[in-house]
Amino acid sequence: MSLSPAQIDRISEELKSLLRVEIKSRKLKKIDAGFYKSIVEALDSLNSDAEKYLKDQDITNYISIKNRTQDIERDFKSFFQRRFEKIAVTSIYDLDTDLMNSLTGEEKEFITKLHNTMNDEYNHLLMRRREKPPEEEHEAIEIEPQEKVERKEEPKEEEPVAPEASEEPEQDFVVVRILDDLPPIAQADRDYFLYKNDVLYLPKKFAEILVKRENAVQIDIN
Repeated sequence: MSLSPAQIDRISEELKSLLRVEIKSRKLKKIDAGFYKSIVEALDSLNSDAEKYLKDQDITNYISIKNRTQDIERDFKSFFQRRFEKIAVTSIYDLDTDLMNSLTGEEKEFITKLHNTMNDEYNHLLMRRREKPPEEEHEAIEIEPQEKVERKEEPKEEEPVAPEASEEPEQDFVVVRILDDLPPIAQADRDYFLYKNDVLYLPKKFAEILVKRENAVQIDIN
């Protein structure tokens, strides 16, 4: 549908107003859900009018329409750069309801994709770190039988150590698979960073809490 000059003027003024808001504000302000569609309709209408003037060899009006098109495209580019810079920065953090309510459908789709990409890259960078603690715990369990043998060969001084060593036997750790991305969880031994589909050793009591909350399932490796 071709828009009238008055309608195009209204869209152009709205664009200028939103550009001023984006320049002054650090936060993302709510805009009309049909804003981007209206910009496209205005530019399509101007291009259609320009073609008609060119066909009629009305160069004066043709140049006037092209200048009008360039003005709107220039303002939109400035608006896009400022608004989507904020969206890109915000995508690193959790996407809360207030943020999503301030975005158009096009912006929601973009920020969701970017947020997922950011999370994937974050998980990729920390993959080695997340895998290291289970390996260390497993190695500690492997070494424990050797410590018991040494205590049998040592005199009385080593025997009192046995109860302390037995406080963390192999059965105190279980293998679980994480069902959801979880925020950092502080425990007595260290902070845990748990992500969906991670498979790792966890202290039994901690694992039971996660299983009870349906954040994890225990894996039987016997």
